[in-house]
Amino acid sequence: MTPVDIMNNLDICIRALGQGNTELKTLGIKKAEAERKYRIALNKEILRLKVDKYPATLIQELARGNKEVAELRLNRDIAESSYYTAISAMDNLKIEIEVLISKLTWLRAEFKNS
Repeated sequence: MTPVDIMNNLDICIRALGQGNTELKTLGIKKAEAERKYRIALNKEILRLKVDKYPATLIQELARGNKEVAELRLNRDIAESSYYTAISAMDNLKIEIEVLISKLTWLRAEFKNS
């Protein structure tokens, strides 16, 4: 790998990191929105079950078992997973950038010694 190739790869990684920041913000908003919808639906279901005089020991389990609430919880979990996957991808890009910089440093030292 030549220094030019390394520089090109660095440029690609830096651009990808910038795009990742934008994507992370979008995914963070989706994650928060999914959490909000889930909590609202769960609380409504809990209140409905309390009004219907279900036993207090069963209300939490019954509320989470409601089809709409369960679907919203799934969406929340998927949004959360996507968010943390994006963070992991950005961490990988940072490591790749560090490796490329190390390679450039090593090549510079090799050229000076030859």
